[in-house]
Amino acid sequence: MKSTWPARADSIAAPAGITSPGPKDCCKGCRIQDKNCAWIKRDCAQVRKKQIVFCFECKDFPCGNLKKLADRHLRDDQISLLDNLLRIRKIGAEKWLKEQEAEWRCPECEGNVCVMDRKCYDCGYEID
Repeated sequence: MKSTWPARADSIAAPAGITSPGPKDCCKGCRIQDKNCAWIKRDCAQVRKKQIVFCFECKDFPCGNLKKLADRHLRDDQISLLDNLLRIRKIGAEKWLKEQEAEWRCPECEGNVCVMDRKCYDCGYEID
């Protein structure tokens, strides 16, 4: 199956270090939609003005807004935004995106599993 992941990491990886490629029912990510994320972009002038690409570039990393968002994603989605951001800083966005593509590939049909609800919308496979 052809990957639906974009060619460039900076077109999908959010400033806060999360990505969610997948079918139309799954979030496409804030960069693709150019959305003002209620948790980061709305409250962060540097992200809103495109002065930084990722939150780790900020001198205040991790700021209070990011910590709130990170806590929520860790609690609700078992995803560590802070670990993701540190990994992106270490290996670069392109390599990180490749890792994410492999991690979130459906073992049943090779489709993309939505990172938020851990479900493949192509075949219905769910990750525990």
